[in-house]
Amino acid sequence: MKSDILKYIDEENLIQYIDKVNMTDRDKEIVKIFLSEHPTYQELGDRYEISHERIRQILIKFARKGHYFYRKDHV
Repeated sequence: MKSDILKYIDEENLIQYIDKVNMTDRDKEIVKIFLSEHPTYQELGDRYEISHERIRQILIKFARKGHYFYRKDHV
């Protein structure tokens, strides 16, 4: 699953839309760290004292919201 999310975000270069998506600053920071350092969900969850499942949910939320802006720019 982790590689699927990374692949999806990388294919559409969704990181360029991080400032446009409506997410908390903490969630945006988590996405940036995940994409730059490539920690496991558990490592990132331990750093922020949240579950690895919550990390996965944050990344999926970013992918969905970023994809909206990607489609808006490319359709």
